[in-house]
Amino acid sequence: MLRRLYHSRILTALGSTIAESYIRFVFRTSRVLRDPADTAAKLFAQHPQIFAMWHGQFMMVPAIKPGTPADIAIIVSRHRDAEILANLLQRFGMRPVRGAGASHRKKDRGGATALRGALRALKDGATFALTADVPPGPARRAGEGIVILAKISGRPVVPCAMATNRSIAINSWSRFTFNLPFSKLAIIVGDSIFVPHDAGPAELEEARLAVEQGLNKGDQARLCFGGGERSFRRECA
Repeated sequence: MLRRLYHSRILTALGSTIAESYIRFVFRTSRVLRDPADTAAKLFAQHPQIFAMWHGQFMMVPAIKPGTPADIAIIVSRHRDAEILANLLQRFGMRPVRGAGASHRKKDRGGATALRGALRALKDGATFALTADVPPGPARRAGEGIVILAKISGRPVVPCAMATNRSIAINSWSRFTFNLPFSKLAIIVGDSIFVPHDAGPAELEEARLAVEQGLNKGDQARLCFGGGERSFRRECA
């Protein structure tokens, strides 16, 4: 009975509404620091692109969509527990593609379906967003899946990192950070990473490391919060 209630449409709608309100509240009450100053322009300079983030910095992703129309698809687990997340993303104008990376697990968690959905979305002109690290981890280590997607699709990977100086670290495999309101919120968009169609193992590994380095700027941003916006842009550029 409780499980049926947990997965009910009413609870899904309520949970996603509360989550949407909280994310917008954090964004409105925080001082946003951007690198570069116009992150939306850089993020969508080569739309459609592959938008990469760390799993642990996922919370504020829905708020990054620019005011201008842009089709964004984002990967969401097939598990029923992810229904609230899928509904939440739709509230921010993003469309979920169900599936997940398999990492080294033998069980198929929808990775092939997600890859087909990602390729279809990119071909149709949508920027596709996904986390670079996949369960069960390790956290903050980019998997090979994201660079393989770039290789097959011909679209660049754009690392995007988000961090707040006030947050609560959740004890999970992804080191998930629960962002708090009245913070300094850093949004960093890295340089595009292209992967050639004929890339071999060495080139794929080079691209994977480049994705990691771009995403790790979000953690580096915390070191710059104390000096204000000017210091942030000088130290974290």
